[in-house]
Amino acid sequence: MSTFGAEMLAIMAERGLSLRKLAKIAHYTDGYLSRLSRDIRIPSADAAQAIDVALGAGGRLVALAQTAQGDADQAGSLKEEYSVLEDDDEMHRRRLLQALAALGVVSAPKGEALGFIRTGMDHAIGRDEYSHVDEWEETVVEYSYSYLLLPPHRLLKDLAADLATVQQIISRQPDTRPLHSWYRVSGGLAMLVAKTLCNLDEPRLARDWWSTAQYAADLSGDTDLGLWIRGEHLMHGLYDGRPTAILLRKANQVIGRASGVQCRGLLHLHAVRSQLLALEKPGKEAMNELRVCRDIFQQLPTSVTGDVRSIAGWAEDRLRYTEAWVYAHTGEAALLDGAVARGQSLLPTDDLRVGVQLDLLRAAGHVRAGDAAGGIRHAHTLYEAQPQEHRTALVTSLARQVAEAVPEDSRGDPNVTAYRELLSSGTECKAIT
Repeated sequence: MSTFGAEMLAIMAERGLSLRKLAKIAHYTDGYLSRLSRDIRIPSADAAQAIDVALGAGGRLVALAQTAQGDADQAGSLKEEYSVLEDDDEMHRRRLLQALAALGVVSAPKGEALGFIRTGMDHAIGRDEYSHVDEWEETVVEYSYSYLLLPPHRLLKDLAADLATVQQIISRQPDTRPLHSWYRVSGGLAMLVAKTLCNLDEPRLARDWWSTAQYAADLSGDTDLGLWIRGEHLMHGLYDGRPTAILLRKANQVIGRASGVQCRGLLHLHAVRSQLLALEKPGKEAMNELRVCRDIFQQLPTSVTGDVRSIAGWAEDRLRYTEAWVYAHTGEAALLDGAVARGQSLLPTDDLRVGVQLDLLRAAGHVRAGDAAGGIRHAHTLYEAQPQEHRTALVTSLARQVAEAVPEDSRGDPNVTAYRELLSSGTECKAIT
């Protein structure tokens, strides 16, 4: 008789399904399914039933799982395999600690000892790690505030430490337990790591984190989060200087596949699309997309649009920022000034980046409108005054747009030359070499 793993793989091959696709259908991790496919693990009754239904096996997999459960020799081989897995877990833990140390995140013995005692206490009172997921959801929300305030190199250390903890919590959960909430937490934290790496001008390192964030969000089943992450990825690609036509095609594809439910993720995608249109073919299409953004914005609840301090929502300052970008590229100087003024009036006084980005958009718009001298002077003052640790890749990208907007016949002007020298002097915000 075939084993459970062999039969599962045979049916998957017939159906043209990968482990990753089966994981989404059956709601079990692909790591767990991989161990089942190699007969390293015996599936629980619930898991066997879910996989049988997902593959349309007609009860064959359930029967094989029952046979495997009663096989004493199989149980003995599993005991040996668990020993190997425990060794793998310990090796993974050591590598994790080494990675954190390389990032400057120190795991002190005192902290590990207290963590061990707390875990024991939780177990004694019947509180397992799975019940902590609400606290971790709140942690992601807190990061959405500190993202705008902390220098990127400091934020990255905190994110790395928390992601290491979440990774270990998930790895210790029973394979039969649903993990949708933990996938949502993982997706949110991974997205913040990707954004922070982009701010540190490390787009290549960020690339894999975007994929991890997207995969976790898709596994969680949270459509809004999935759209939000796709929008953030496209937005950072825009500032990284990736080809506009490619980004625009991807934005069109994602928006076309979206369910039509009005949410912040869909609004974010339309906002990025309007910015891309302003670059690719400035004019009517970009202005029409702005109107779509305003319509969606009006339909969203104040819980999404009411908090300018968090990047987790989509407050009015983001709408004004999107308007400012479009107007800066379409030559609408008066509308640009109005959008920048309104956006800055909404920002908190301790904002260190978004206000400067708005001002740099205004400077670039005025250069394009013919006031190269005034725009360059304004941008020079702004960028020179910006603290080094907050000269993120986004800020620097906008500062460069001002220089790039200067007409060819004015680039020899001493003020333009001095500004270009300031931009080429580098930054000190990067933490990864």
